[in-house]
Amino acid sequence: MANINTNIVNTTINAADLTSLNTGTASLLTLLQPYFVPLSDDERVSLFSLKEENLVFAYLALQQAKNLGNLIPPALSTLVTNLDNDLKFQQQLGELENDFILQLAQKTADTKRRAAHEAYVGGLAVYKIIEALASISVDGAQVAYDILKVRFANQGGAGATQPNP
Repeated sequence: MANINTNIVNTTINAADLTSLNTGTASLLTLLQPYFVPLSDDERVSLFSLKEENLVFAYLALQQAKNLGNLIPPALSTLVTNLDNDLKFQQQLGELENDFILQLAQKTADTKRRAAHEAYVGGLAVYKIIEALASISVDGAQVAYDILKVRFANQGGAGATQPNP
């Protein structure tokens, strides 16, 4: 078992900061809302992917259309403008995602995982203490032990009491 005295996270977000974070997140979502385009489940499956080769192709097509200039019929100029806008927008969203959103998501997930790990290690320590108390018939300990041991009931052995974190 990990050292129960090593608790890296050991904090909570105070109410004022949590309110600010929620307000800031809501502000970001509000700011980005006009740019979002929701997809149905079917569209997520059927739309072309963000594979690099698809984007390279689109960039090359735009470059060739611009190189051909006047040879592209005027009726198709909107298509070229839309292609240019779509590529710029995709790049902007990619930068936003890579520079901020993915970093925020990873740091949040890492910290959440650390907190959950430390909570579980603490829970295991409490469990072992309660198990010891129940084994020497301390009043009330058996009830607490019976509640907690359910977590490890299907992990093999006769009445398996060795938790596997």
